[in-house]
Amino acid sequence: MKKYILATALIGGIFATYGFVKTSDATTGEKASQNTLLTPGQEKEVENIIHTYLQENPKVVMQAVEAAMTLTQLEEQQKAQQAVVDNQDKLFKDTRSPVGGNPQGKEEMVVFMDPYCGFCKKFHSELDKALQTNTDLKVVFKDIAIMGPGSNIAVLAMLAAAKQGKYKEMQEKIFEASNRLSKKELLREATAAGLNAKTLEQDMDSDDVRKLAEDTMSLAKDLGVNGTPTFIIGETLHPGFVPADQLIQLLKGQGQTSAQQG
Repeated sequence: MKKYILATALIGGIFATYGFVKTSDATTGEKASQNTLLTPGQEKEVENIIHTYLQENPKVVMQAVEAAMTLTQLEEQQKAQQAVVDNQDKLFKDTRSPVGGNPQGKEEMVVFMDPYCGFCKKFHSELDKALQTNTDLKVVFKDIAIMGPGSNIAVLAMLAAAKQGKYKEMQEKIFEASNRLSKKELLREATAAGLNAKTLEQDMDSDDVRKLAEDTMSLAKDLGVNGTPTFIIGETLHPGFVPADQLIQLLKGQGQTSAQQG
């Protein structure tokens, strides 16, 4: 549908560009100049010429459509990058957000993940490798639920675990699970990880934990994050999964992402 709309706009643009205006379209009350008007016969001839050309060269339309879509994507990326610049404090300085790696690290990155996103599970493993290599790396976790209600419960469990100083432990239990965990299973895993399950359950429903989850989701929307994992280094947003070696290069300010999302 999007390509059809763009193609229609393209054809309309051809008429507008060359002044192919119907004589009955003068709605301003002013007489249009003679060189921009065509007689009905001339108009039909032009339409036939364009119709024939497009039939003989269908790739022209698709190439123009693809160029328009690329431009749209570029504009969306530029908008997202500006949003990253405008939200640096919310991204890097929100003390409510869980932190991994070296809390005092000079190198920082922000990671948006959904605990039940397949590529996030893979990225979580690669992130651990990067942290083992770089002991000066601080990772700010922004947990968002985009994979359904089960993800929301898991996010609340991780954020609640942070109040007991056990975010990493709860995160690992969830990311290492082979299936989605029910609330009962989450509480059981929390106990196994050394958390107080009763306190965790209460904190999962607390105003501050729910507010943090809502604020994080709102921030993700402001940044145009519509897939996970998505990570931010400095003022640059990188959508999708990358292996540890590529992530390390990006942290050094090198390399380009060739990423995947779930």
